[in-house]
Amino acid sequence: MHRNTTSQHGGLFVSAPGKIILFGEHAVVYGRTAIAGSIDLRTYVSLYTSADGRIYLSLPDLGVEKTWMLKDLLKAADRLAAEYPIEEDQPPSLEILVPIARKLSGSCEDQCGVQHLAILAFWYLLLGVAHRKSGLSRLARGLPAPPLPEGLHRTNLSVIGATSAQPEKSEAEIALSLPVPPLTPLPSPGAQSTAPPVFPTSTPTPTSTPTPLLPGNLRADSPAVQQDLLAVKATVRFKLPSCVGLGSSGAYCVCIATSLLQTAGLIPPPSIVADEQGNLTWEEDHLDIIRKWATAAESLIHGRASGLDAAVCTFGSHYRDYGYQSFTHLGYVGCFGGVASFKPGHRIEHLKNLPDLRVILVNSKVERNTARMVQTVKERLKKFPEVVDAMFGSIDAISLDAAKILHRPLLEENGGGDTGSTVQENGLGPFGGNMVEQDHHSLQPTRTASVRSSSLSSYVGGGKRNSSASVISATSEKGENVDTFSKLNDLCRINNQLLIALGVGHPKVDLICTTLARYGIHPKMTGAGGGGSVFAFLKPNTPQTLLDMIDGELRSHGFEVWQPPLGGPGVVEHQTRPELFQTPVSSTQCSTPASKHK
Repeated sequence: MHRNTTSQHGGLFVSAPGKIILFGEHAVVYGRTAIAGSIDLRTYVSLYTSADGRIYLSLPDLGVEKTWMLKDLLKAADRLAAEYPIEEDQPPSLEILVPIARKLSGSCEDQCGVQHLAILAFWYLLLGVAHRKSGLSRLARGLPAPPLPEGLHRTNLSVIGATSAQPEKSEAEIALSLPVPPLTPLPSPGAQSTAPPVFPTSTPTPTSTPTPLLPGNLRADSPAVQQDLLAVKATVRFKLPSCVGLGSSGAYCVCIATSLLQTAGLIPPPSIVADEQGNLTWEEDHLDIIRKWATAAESLIHGRASGLDAAVCTFGSHYRDYGYQSFTHLGYVGCFGGVASFKPGHRIEHLKNLPDLRVILVNSKVERNTARMVQTVKERLKKFPEVVDAMFGSIDAISLDAAKILHRPLLEENGGGDTGSTVQENGLGPFGGNMVEQDHHSLQPTRTASVRSSSLSSYVGGGKRNSSASVISATSEKGENVDTFSKLNDLCRINNQLLIALGVGHPKVDLICTTLARYGIHPKMTGAGGGGSVFAFLKPNTPQTLLDMIDGELRSHGFEVWQPPLGGPGVVEHQTRPELFQTPVSSTQCSTPASKHK
C-alpha cells in the first residue's frame, strides 16, 4: 500500500456539486419525469488518518464536532460480519445497520434535526465500510458467508428512483423506526465474552482453500481485504447552502461515501481528468458504487428520496454509453451547461445544444425539512388520490414540454442533418436514440453560448459572418431565445402553482415570486419547497442595470441572490488542498494523510 505523505497534498480532498431541479420535483418521487442539472456550488471533504485511534467528524458550518473510538466500530463490524453477509451489488441494509449506527454514534442522545441526520448518515457509511471489510476478511480466510435474513426491505438501487407503485414505507423509514438495540460489552479480539451474545459466538472451521475471488471481483490480497481500517478525521465544508433545496445532503453523502470507500480500499484511486485544474474522477463502475452508497445514506436524511440528487452529485463530465436503463447518462449533467431528463427506473437523457438562457437563484433563507415536505405530499396523495395523481400528471407534462423546448439538435457540418436523427417519444420526451462518444462536444458552457450561436450563424450564412444571411440568422436566433424564455417562464409559473397546491409553499417564497413578477419573471421552487430556494430563467439580453435593481430589491428583503453556472464536474478528488482547508490541521489529531492506495 502506497500512502501519499507529501506536504503538497497532505490528505485526501473530495468535492461534489449541488443540483437544481428545473421541473418535476415531488412528482419524480412517484414515477414522473424531472428535469435537473448540476450547479457548481460544491461541498468539500478533507480526510486524514488519525494516529490516536479516534474517529473525528467536524462539520463547522453545522456546529458539529464529534469523536468516537475506532475499537468500538471494529468490534461492532466483526459481529455484524459474523451475522450478516455482504451484498455485492448493494450497499449494506439500512434495517441492519441503522439501529446499531444510532447507538454507536450517540447522535440520537444529544443532537436533533439536520445535525443528527448528518451524523447518522456518516455513521451508516462508516459502519457499512467496516462491515464490508470485516466480511471480506472472513471470506478471504475461507469462512463461509452467513445467510441473508429473510424479510428485509431492500430498495433496488440498480436504477435510479422508485417505480410509481411505491410501498407504504421506504427502507429508510422502516430502519429509522426500529428501536436502538442495547449493546452488550464487546470482548477484545480473542477473548471470550461473559455477556449474553447478541451475535453467534461459534466460529466456523476455515476451509483448506481460500476464496480466489471475493464479492466485487476482489482478490484476497487486495487493499480492501489486507489493509486495516484506520481511524480518520473527516472535515466537511459547504460552499453550497444547506437545507435550501440545492442538493447539499446529496453532495454531503457523495463526498463522505467517496472518501471512506477509497480510504478503505473498496474503490481504487481516481484516474480520469475531470476539469482544467487536473482534478480526477473515477471510472463509471466505481462511480456507480459511490452513487448507490450515497443514495442509501441520503434516504436517511430525507426519509424517501428518488436518488436524483446523489446521482447528479456523483457523475462527472466523462460520458460513456451504457445502453438502455443506464443511469450513467446523468453523468453528462455534470458537464458544462449540462441538463438532463430523468424518469425513475428509466435511462436518463441529456439535453443537447441548450438555448442561451441564464438563470437566477434566490435563497429565501428559510430552512426546510425535505422529509417533512415529502411526507406532506404523501399525506395529501393519500387523502385525495385522484386529485393529486392528476397534479403529478400535469407536472410530468410540464417536464416533457420543457425538455422539448430546451433540447435543440445541432446542425451537422455536412449540411443540415439532425444529429438526434428521428424524434421519438419514449416516456421521457424526444430523446430516443443512444448517444455516441463525440456527442459530448455538443454541450458548451453557458458563458460561451454566444460563440456557438455566432458559429451557427456563420454556417447558415455560408461562412460570411457579415452577410445579410448571417444578420438574419442572428436576429432569428435572438427571437427564438425570447420565445423560449417566454414558454419556460410560463411553465415555471404553472409548475410553481402546482407545488403550492401540493402543500409545499411558504410566505417567503410567495414574496420572492411577487417581487420578480413585477419584472415579468416567474420563478418556481426548486427542491422540496417549504422555503429553501427558488430559481427563474432570465430574459435574453436583460440589461445589467435591471439585474442590479432586481438583486437590490431581493436583498432588501433579506434574501440571498446569485447566478451560479449550470454544470461542472461531478465528484472529484482534488490534487491540491482546496481553499476552504488552508487552515493548518492539528498535528496531534491528524498526523498521517489518509490512504490513497496508489
